[in-house]
Amino acid sequence: MRRSPLLTVLLAGTCIAPCAFAQTSTSYNARVSGAQTEPPAPFVIRDIAPFDNPWGLDFLPDGRVVVTEKSDHLYIVDASGAKRAVTGVPASVGANGGGGQSGFHDVAVPATYASDHVLWFSYVARAADGRNHLTLAKARVVESGTTAQLADVTTVWQEPSSYSVRGQPGARIAFAPDGQHVFLSVGDGDVPDQNQDRGFTAQLPDSGLGKIIRLNLDGSTPADNPHAAQGGVAGQIWASGFRNPYGLAFSEDGKLWETEMGPSSGDEFNQIVKGGNYGWPLVSNGNHYGSDAYMPGQPYPRHDTAPQFVRPAAYWGWFPTTNSMSPSGLAFYKGALFPQWQGSALLGSTSSIALYRVILDNTSNVTGVERYGRDAAGVYTGSVRALKVNPADGSIWYVRGGGDGMLRKIIPKP
Repeated sequence: MRRSPLLTVLLAGTCIAPCAFAQTSTSYNARVSGAQTEPPAPFVIRDIAPFDNPWGLDFLPDGRVVVTEKSDHLYIVDASGAKRAVTGVPASVGANGGGGQSGFHDVAVPATYASDHVLWFSYVARAADGRNHLTLAKARVVESGTTAQLADVTTVWQEPSSYSVRGQPGARIAFAPDGQHVFLSVGDGDVPDQNQDRGFTAQLPDSGLGKIIRLNLDGSTPADNPHAAQGGVAGQIWASGFRNPYGLAFSEDGKLWETEMGPSSGDEFNQIVKGGNYGWPLVSNGNHYGSDAYMPGQPYPRHDTAPQFVRPAAYWGWFPTTNSMSPSGLAFYKGALFPQWQGSALLGSTSSIALYRVILDNTSNVTGVERYGRDAAGVYTGSVRALKVNPADGSIWYVRGGGDGMLRKIIPKP
């Protein structure tokens, strides 16, 4: 197998800063030893409101839902499904349906929203250098009568390297339980190297691509970040080595987790540790696509060949019972409606068009996975792009992706 010089160096155990080799306390549950099941669904799905390529959602303190569309639209939706468009959204590369995988992405409601009405969101922007850069921003929501608009739009962070994002933006936002920090998942940008291989940016110390970024709420670098003393984007990196981190959320015990779309298979569920390097593209449990210009159809070096990289808590792909599922969206269940799911991770899936429940024990080991492709009435779950648990009643809300997208609500079956 041909290897790049960077691959040879890192597999030999020499680290290029800011990589840090760490192991989680989770066991390596390669596809959870086949323990993925498809039990009867304990829920039914209710359609709330239609959308065109929805990407993110979150709950406002009054119970309404904010939803993003990739083509630069933001809406506030009430329980009846009535939609109010929010104007003043900054321009992304996804305007008018363009941008490929990139556009207007996640939305997150901080704990301070009730007092300051400030909303956070992510998008891929055409920056002043003419390149596409993932951007984290915030703005105040001003509602008056039947109208709503964003005011005081402020860029908190923009990926600073000279690479232009072609796809795989990541772009998920998670606020730390302490309320003092914000995390942003950043994909590798789908940038090819000289061999037309992709993913090398995830191991570059001077690029935010393929990383998880941790910031103070004012956009500055926390002093306790792994490489804060280096300054610049290197100081902002919390963990590295990611391909397309489309899910990011904290569990109730304060641990940070990520879901990641692998290449051809190799989708991952990862517990994120400070300074961890998760190996992409030097290791993966997936393969190069058959259409790739570089090593078409060939497997990547597997995680178990390079113990210096953090291994996934669970992964999908290349097994009869656990086909690739293309995870997008992540939430941890807390609520009264599904007491049997308390503490479980809920994963969206865009290619397996299903909802997944990942069962964790009290030491964060994955002990099982359940897939729900239909509800109790036989309604297809569809492509789950993003999901959140309603803190008021424990119902689960998600956006079904695509041009026939839908905001949907999951409640217990009658």
